[in-house]
Amino acid sequence: MNTFRKSTLWTKSLATASIGALLAAGLAMPAVAQIDEIIVTATKKDESLQEVGMAVTAVQAQTLERMGAVSFADFAVRVPNLGFGNESDGRFNANSPSIRGVFGDNTTGFYIDDTPMPASIQPRVIDVERVEVLRGPQGSLYGARSMGGTIRLITKQPDLNAESVSGDLHATLSTVKEGDMNWSVDGSIDVPMVKDKLAARVTAYYGQNSGIFDREYIPTYVNPVTNAVVNNPGPAFPLNENVDDERYFGFQVVAKARLNENLTFTPKLMYQKTEADGLPFADISPGNFTERRFFDSEEPGSDRWWLGSGTFNWDVAGGSVVSTTSYFDRFIAEKEEETHFLHFLYGVVIGLPIDPLESVLDENERFKSFVHETRYSSNFDGKFNFTAGIYYQRNKNRLRYDPPALQVGVNAALNVAAGGPANIVPGDLIFETDNRFDTTEYAVFGEFTYDFSDMISVTAGGRFYDTTTDFAVTSDGFANGGPSQFSGVQKENGFNPKILVQARPSEDLNLYASASQGFRIGGVNGNVPAGPGELCEADVNALGVTPPAGFDSDTLWSYEAGFKSKMANNRFSINGAAYFIDWSNIIQRNRLACGFQFDANAGSAEIKGFEIEVVFAPFDGLTLNGSVGHADTEITDAGAFPGIVTGARIQGVPDWTFTASGEYIFPLGGLGDGMDGLLRADFNHYGDSFSSNNEPTTPRLRPKWRELNMRAGVIRDNWEIALFIDNVFNESINLADSRSIAAETPGRQRIVTNRPRTIGLDVRTRF
Repeated sequence: MNTFRKSTLWTKSLATASIGALLAAGLAMPAVAQIDEIIVTATKKDESLQEVGMAVTAVQAQTLERMGAVSFADFAVRVPNLGFGNESDGRFNANSPSIRGVFGDNTTGFYIDDTPMPASIQPRVIDVERVEVLRGPQGSLYGARSMGGTIRLITKQPDLNAESVSGDLHATLSTVKEGDMNWSVDGSIDVPMVKDKLAARVTAYYGQNSGIFDREYIPTYVNPVTNAVVNNPGPAFPLNENVDDERYFGFQVVAKARLNENLTFTPKLMYQKTEADGLPFADISPGNFTERRFFDSEEPGSDRWWLGSGTFNWDVAGGSVVSTTSYFDRFIAEKEEETHFLHFLYGVVIGLPIDPLESVLDENERFKSFVHETRYSSNFDGKFNFTAGIYYQRNKNRLRYDPPALQVGVNAALNVAAGGPANIVPGDLIFETDNRFDTTEYAVFGEFTYDFSDMISVTAGGRFYDTTTDFAVTSDGFANGGPSQFSGVQKENGFNPKILVQARPSEDLNLYASASQGFRIGGVNGNVPAGPGELCEADVNALGVTPPAGFDSDTLWSYEAGFKSKMANNRFSINGAAYFIDWSNIIQRNRLACGFQFDANAGSAEIKGFEIEVVFAPFDGLTLNGSVGHADTEITDAGAFPGIVTGARIQGVPDWTFTASGEYIFPLGGLGDGMDGLLRADFNHYGDSFSSNNEPTTPRLRPKWRELNMRAGVIRDNWEIALFIDNVFNESINLADSRSIAAETPGRQRIVTNRPRTIGLDVRTRF
């Protein structure tokens, strides 16, 4: 029996035995535990999770730590009907989460505390109090980009009442299959400076992940015209291992000052930078860790961002005022080799095969955002209460391919192949562009609740919004069909309503039903070279639709009914919801084989589904969690695009999600007083879905997948030491097809995949 087979059998046996032990313990031991109450701020005020009239998943700090959750994907698998996708070029700006089947760019809101962030951002999940995922449209309180739901990271705050300095230190060391060593260190310190008046909290982290992909030289290629095998004249290179190594570091500093008895001010600064040596994408299949290339072209990238904010919390008569102002600045730079696509283009599409010539695209993007929100939340003794506020946001976005992408010598080589001065790529310029977008949003929002009795309450609210987008796009090069330039203004305004009815027959049961509208801001398209003889002419003609300069917002109505319950003296909890979504005027992203894309409003869809979440604490020390989500998506009107088929599923959406976890903390007798053992297993399963990053006429199926993480450790006083195995079964998963910076070479799609099996040690101490 080979080593891999032995390893697989061992890990499967270990996983089965551990999960069985956790379940058996839950059935055999006496029931004395209770489920901890979780307080959330999903409605922008403090409420018990079980009392909020919407489907919310909350993952607390200790659970995140013991899961080993340090990134979006680590906690996302805990949430039913939360999917993955990549909707933009490259790696750092591509993450596009979807909730309840509402898939696409800017459909899911992402917040750090009270500040909206780009959904593509992936902050390290460090020094976080909890993660809240709000499912369903959040248009009234959270505005645009939350039409499917909202993800919120709530960070830890300084403690004004602390008597002494406290904090924690944390380190991990691990090895990954297909790669080498990973390591990380992080720490936080909470410092009381003036008793009850001033405190500060500082967090810093640094880490490195080993690459898992190797780059291999292609010695020959086949001439597509003559079918002759041709030697690659480029310089041969040895196997380049782990080309996607990455490093990350960052910090956050937050202070809290009590200005008077009723007023506090909380300034905060966050910074993070990630540097990668290459793109972590698999060619063709997710289990392929070898990138075969004509040249040893590096594909480095970096993502640097910082967030500064200040929040006033003011207790006033009958309620409280929260006023937050923030500024966010992000710069992304990425490179991708485009030799393969251009080699295919010249030889197969144009019919002038030439030897491969090295060429690399260099894309960078600068994003700046200024946000202000002031809201008042009442706390009246009577039957009527409300939350109302004003909102302003201005985003400036600049996307460039700079320096210009050149392929030195290509014009001369094509002239030789054509037998004369074809001059197909003047100046060897492949592509350059400078896109500027400036979006301003104003809004007034509120939700108003009336308690008809101790049992029945009704909440009604909505959001008035007004948006303006100014744009200017300048492009040039062979791929662009020569120079182009256009600019303009796009404006919209509207109102998003919401109504919620809640019934509380008992302290242990909460019933609710809601209808709410969500929306996504429209926008503008860049240039699509579709004129006579231009690169995308055939693709656009096949669609039979002229790419529009801009597109309007799309909207949806969501209807939801749910319940939240506690049983068995709060040792068992089950929450569930069913929903129906009617989505109209959908912003469809049309990806063309030429490498360009455009958005347009077309068609409609319906989504039906449900979620169930269960927590069971059968006895002290053991907690079992499980959830299941289902999203049945259907295009009900294909609109004007022939590639979209009525009756088809929405791309990028798994039909089923399932997660289960068990954690058991137990005394280790004979090993010393106060020493406990820790066993934990986290399992998740995602159903199949269709890729969104290829032509809609030929959708690619993403297979269903599963993943299991496990850990075992020891806890004593303020120390925790654990051995962990992530991706126990070493599954290679297609999370999404990459939206290439250049264009996808036919037959060689690039796939966003998970990390192979990782085994390591996790150490944490608190003081």
